[in-house]
Amino acid sequence: MKRLALTILFMSAAAVFAQTSITAGDMVITSKLMTFFKNVYVARGGLTAEQKDSTLTADRGIYDRELEIVKAIDNVKVVQPGSVLTSDYLEAYVKEDRILARGNPKLVRIVERASPGGEEGATKIRKTRVILTCNEVEGFNKESRFLAKGDVRVIEVPYRDGETEEEAAENEKSPVSDIICETLELFSNEDKAIARNDVEIVTETLRATGDKAIYLNRENRMIIVGRAHAFQTTKEAGTNAEQVSELFANKIIYYPDEDRTIAVGNVQATVYPTSGGASRDKDKDKKKKKREKKKTSENENETIAVKEAGKSNEELPDSLPAGEYLKIENDDDYVDEEYIAATEED
Repeated sequence: MKRLALTILFMSAAAVFAQTSITAGDMVITSKLMTFFKNVYVARGGLTAEQKDSTLTADRGIYDRELEIVKAIDNVKVVQPGSVLTSDYLEAYVKEDRILARGNPKLVRIVERASPGGEEGATKIRKTRVILTCNEVEGFNKESRFLAKGDVRVIEVPYRDGETEEEAAENEKSPVSDIICETLELFSNEDKAIARNDVEIVTETLRATGDKAIYLNRENRMIIVGRAHAFQTTKEAGTNAEQVSELFANKIIYYPDEDRTIAVGNVQATVYPTSGGASRDKDKDKKKKKREKKKTSENENETIAVKEAGKSNEELPDSLPAGEYLKIENDDDYVDEEYIAATEED
């Protein structure tokens, strides 16, 4: 009887050491080492779960057949067309076709953008890598939607097919754009993203804040609403001089490829000159120094006239006090003076 009980126990907690596959709805779960007890499968020899066009891998995992939940643990990675999600822990809800990732979740997507610059006015397609990090990510496969929560940050960096890991890491140091918010919804099919709560957007020429920002990739347009506020740096027409525009409005629309903004509703705008005026001043200083240098070189062979106290000098007016003087000729800066006091340099 005792031997029979041990046999039954062994059968109910069977350990399989060969490559084993089980099904969970339309998901196929595979592991090299899997145990089964009371409707719970435990995979310790690595975990692979495939569902439609999605593949999940992890160091280990658990599948609860009764609750239809797959729990992936350590080095979790979910690969889907156009995106890769990594985290320390992930739950996949089979019935709901939903995933929940926690523990340093990171979502990476390769995005194609149309921008001007092609031949004969045609648009040019460029690829960028969009990297999302946060505290928690939910993925709703039926809706092709991701929901990121807590300390959300999204950066966009240049991307090149075949780039190395070192090149990718270097590109991340200089993002094209940087978005910070508390929650973000990403709609893959619509190529749209909505950022909410304490939204901050930073690009090379724009710094904007608002309660919500809607990004429409196909239209190359970002709409900032709710206490919308922005600083944008632009160049003055025909010059390299820059100016900063500060905007307050109900809505601010930003076109990244055109580097252009439109403010709508209760608009307040202020323009601040920046390096432009300074550049022009520097140009004037350079010209003045050049003139002074030229004047100095022209005067190198001139003789400084000296007037001693109590004595007259035919070259100098009697009204001048004693001292050393340079005669000034053909200089617009000294129209009323023919002589100036000489310096040590002269």
